[in-house]
Amino acid sequence: MAERRSVVVTHREGYKYWLFAAFLGVFIVSFIVGIWWQQTRQEDLQAEHKALSEQVLRLGKSLDIKTTELEMMRLNIAVDAAALENSRQEMIVLQKQIFENEEQLGLYRELLSDGSQPSGLSVAKFSLTRISEKQLAYRWVARQKTAKMQVANVIAEITVLGNQGDQASTLLLSDLDSNIMEMPIRLKFKYFSINQGVLSLPEGFNPDKVRIILSYSWSKKVSYDEIFDWVVKE
Repeated sequence: MAERRSVVVTHREGYKYWLFAAFLGVFIVSFIVGIWWQQTRQEDLQAEHKALSEQVLRLGKSLDIKTTELEMMRLNIAVDAAALENSRQEMIVLQKQIFENEEQLGLYRELLSDGSQPSGLSVAKFSLTRISEKQLAYRWVARQKTAKMQVANVIAEITVLGNQGDQASTLLLSDLDSNIMEMPIRLKFKYFSINQGVLSLPEGFNPDKVRIILSYSWSKKVSYDEIFDWVVKE
């Protein structure tokens, strides 16, 4: 039979207190280290937050500056576009004035050089240009030739001859041009008068001729009476 021997462990009264103290010390040290680490981390976070806040402020100021610059650029573009449009409109007006001046100069030269032009009142030309199916632009020039060229008050009666269906029809120019309030038309000129407008033809009316009668306002006598063919330029 094997012999059994008992192991005797000496009981130490303060052992468990030392163990508790060791655990308590480790806990306190861990707690202190944790507080220190947290404070350090908080300082880093505060510094980072401050840096980010400053960066946000800088970016905000930069954004405000860029936004202002963008608005200024848009305003400049709008101003430039308006100036360009004004310049274009002025050029159109100037071109129109140049065209009218050239036309008036041509009429004036024609008036001086045309020895066959009858004395008194006459119409240089009557022209029609199509705008749409029912609208036409018209233009006619009244002129006078006298021994003493003076400003004269002239009365013009203009009628359009045609047919409405199977019947002959005559319409006043004021019936076709809404800008003419009444007939006859009263003109005032020395050498010539350029007159133009837009005609709107009524449904079913087919024009064929245009009759123009001119007379001085101080005389009941007709000075000019002529019929022009209805010729439309496309």
